[in-house]
Parts: sequence; structure tokens; C-alpha cells
Amino acid sequence: MSKAPSTIHPLRPTPANVTIAPHRMGLQFASSTPRYWYDNDPVVSHFLNALSLSFPDGERFFVDSVRFFRDRIDDPARQKDISGFIGQEAMHTLEHSTFNRFLDSQGYADITRRAERTARTLLKGARIRMSSHEMLAATAALEHITAILADGLLRDDKTMQVMAPEVRALWMWHAIEETEHKAVAFDLYQDVDGRDRQRYIMLVVGTLFLAAYTSVYTWKLLRRDGMHRKPLVLAKGLWKLLGRNGLITRTIPDFLEFFDKDFHPWQQENSHLIRRWRAELDTLHDAKAA
Repeated sequence: MSKAPSTIHPLRPTPANVTIAPHRMGLQFASSTPRYWYDNDPVVSHFLNALSLSFPDGERFFVDSVRFFRDRIDDPARQKDISGFIGQEAMHTLEHSTFNRFLDSQGYADITRRAERTARTLLKGARIRMSSHEMLAATAALEHITAILADGLLRDDKTMQVMAPEVRALWMWHAIEETEHKAVAFDLYQDVDGRDRQRYIMLVVGTLFLAAYTSVYTWKLLRRDGMHRKPLVLAKGLWKLLGRNGLITRTIPDFLEFFDKDFHPWQQENSHLIRRWRAELDTLHDAKAA
């Protein structure tokens, strides 16, 4: 049962100081870029690599699910935000495709192409089996995951500083834009449907699929490097992901907030992180151009 469109979700409008606009970075990754670009850690680097492999087709899914309903919105400001969302996600597809081809050059081409085919097949099946409302609910749920991961990256300076500079620019830029548009799909879902149970289900299902996907391809990348025979390396990397204040575990409280009846992405007002890291990104970009 659909809801009549509203002008804006009443709980937490996007902060006035946040502008949702696409930026093409044109990033390039040299042969000198370290194989283990995150803190010289194979596990965390390959976990983030596996996430990147899911992004190009995942971003297209998000764009299609939002574009299908955008004509329900009359407010010009909301339409501008939706256009910004679509543009940003398109740029994410391009930049992560470039990064994924860099992974090919490191000797992982067969794994990366298989991973991308898997993501494409899974999302093709989702498009066939899911209604347009379910696709939008899934997008709102998965955007919550990307938003809290982005917040985790941006909130801790050390997390960014341990990345190789050229790869840091990619994840910094992506995290900034995921934060900027984190409420677009959620607000649109509230306008056209709004059923809490459906978005809860989609978060659980989406999390399980994403966890399975990243686990499988992180492991395949580690096996290619022979790291599956190094238990101390694996334990150290898993602790960085799943230990106290790990990249994943520190997002759990924010993850669970999605199940609150009155949840809204901007109840965590973290626009200051956008300003802080946009300035850092501009500095990196200027240094590269010089």
C-alpha cells in the first residue's frame, strides 16, 4: 500500500550546509601503489577491495531504484538532491571500476572479473524477483550500511592516515559523498511506501548477502597471496575489522538504529565531517595537480 508523496520527510531534513553534487575525481593508480594499501594489512586491504568489487553494479541498482520513483516528488529542492544522488552514484561506478582494473594489474584479474559477474548476477536476480518498492527499500537499507561505514572512516583520522595516499583519496571522496546523500533513498522510500517492516527485512537480507559476498572474495584474494597459511596475519587483520573498535564492530550501534521506529539517517548529524574531509580532499587534489 503506497503513501501519498510528501514534500520532505518530517523527522530530519538534510542540513542546509550539505550540497549533494557529483564530482569526478579521475583517479589513477600506479604500479607503485602498495598491494596492501591499508596499513600494510592484507586482510583489511582485501576486505575493502572486495567491497569495491561490489560497487559498480550495486551503484547502478541504487540509481535505478531511485530513478523509478523520482516523478513522485514535486519539490524542486528534493528533485535537485535526487539528481545529485544519481550523479554521485554514477561517478562512484566509474572511479571504482578504475580501481578494480588496478586490482587486475596486481594479478587478481580472474578473481575480480568473477566477483563482478557474481554481483551482476545477484542484482539481476533481485531486479527480477523484487518489486520496485522492495528495490527502493533495499536501496535505503544498503545506503544505511554505506553511510555508517563512511562515518566510521571519516570519524577516525588514523583510519584515513594509514591508507596509501592515492587510495585514501578514493575512499575519502566516496565516504564524503555517501554521507552527503545518505538520506535521499530513505526519504524517497518514506514518500512512496514507508513500511518499516519491509525496510527492516531488506536490511537483514542485504547485510547477509553483502557479508557473504565480501567474505568469499576477501578469502579468494588472500588465498591468491598465500595469506591463508599465515594465521597471525589473519588474526591481526580480523581484529582490525572485528575486534574492539574495529572497522566493522564500531558501526554496530549505528547499524541497529535503523530498526528504530522513528529512525532517520540525519539523526546522526555528522555534516562537520564532510567539511573537514572535503578540505583535506581538496588539498590532496591540488597537490596532485601541481
